[in-house]
Amino acid sequence: LITPLYEPSCKGDSARPEETGTTRSSSNNVDNDKEPILGTASLMGKSTSDTAAQRAAYAAMFAVFVDAINMMCIAPNLPILVTPGLHEDSFPSTEPFDIATAQYAHDAVEALGMVISNFVFGYIADRIGSRKAILLLMIGSCCTSVGIYLVRSNYWSFIAMTFANGLFGSAAAIANGYMFIIYKNDREKADEFGGYVMATLMVGLTVGGLFTLFFPSNLFRPLLLSSALCFLAFVVCFIFVFVPSESPVEIDSEPEEDDIPLDKRAISNVIIGASFDHLGTLGIYPLAFSPVMYQRFFLDFQIANKVPIMSGNEYRWLFSMIGLAAVPAALLMPLVNKKLGVAISTIISNLITAGAIIALLSVAAID
Repeated sequence: LITPLYEPSCKGDSARPEETGTTRSSSNNVDNDKEPILGTASLMGKSTSDTAAQRAAYAAMFAVFVDAINMMCIAPNLPILVTPGLHEDSFPSTEPFDIATAQYAHDAVEALGMVISNFVFGYIADRIGSRKAILLLMIGSCCTSVGIYLVRSNYWSFIAMTFANGLFGSAAAIANGYMFIIYKNDREKADEFGGYVMATLMVGLTVGGLFTLFFPSNLFRPLLLSSALCFLAFVVCFIFVFVPSESPVEIDSEPEEDDIPLDKRAISNVIIGASFDHLGTLGIYPLAFSPVMYQRFFLDFQIANKVPIMSGNEYRWLFSMIGLAAVPAALLMPLVNKKLGVAISTIISNLITAGAIIALLSVAAID
């Protein structure tokens, strides 16, 4: 429990004691203001160090899990919320948007907030450390979730607070980078935990969606539960997440060169490809689900005063559980990348995504 309870004198994650003028203390005379109690292999045995790293990794993954819940705990209810008169919690008006556009506006501002969050908190993590970045993300998500609940009666206030919530939605990116800090001397371990981070993200999205099933009469109440979980994640990360002055897991390996030039062309291609990948995935989230499935199998029947072939709860179940389909892929990703290479495995996964989207739209029988 004591491991992370320190304020490191180093600036950022990668600074070392010798770079900041900090001298190593013996185990009997540790200056707690300048040197972490734990977190360096020289101050403790390898087994203790490895345990501290694992605790920190799991704490960061819990933050990712909670952040995913926070982002998803309203999404299955969104089509109902933007349909005036359908539920007592539905917005009175979404003018000038219709039902579909009102949903797209919500998803767009949330995604924009998350893009900005990745840039801003990536910079913060580099400057003052991943631990502080994660703590800021958790406390920010806690506050903005309560904010969304407080403005639930007005669509445009809801949109504004959703954007603010998205500004604290980069826990997965920060946690993934954090794995490569605490396991910087063990690339295989870092890749393994990187896969765990993505799997945790998908499970969190599913759990967040399922939260809506427990509150059918109050569509906004899951926000209060997610806010409480964000505060809990803040406490857990405050206790267990640390920013080591050097990697806590030491293995016998040659140190990597720090001055290897970046392949800017490759990085640009990755960013462009990831952008198109995200746009393609939107064929499932939200296009195939909402408005296509929601309107065709539920809302159209409601308007015609007929019994829908898909209930609101069935829609929530389907919307939530689809996220679990990505969990096996996230767990297998490090192995597949190692066997086939990142480029080939990415192409294969995108072809599978494209096929799934075409199949879903075909089943929906759009005229």
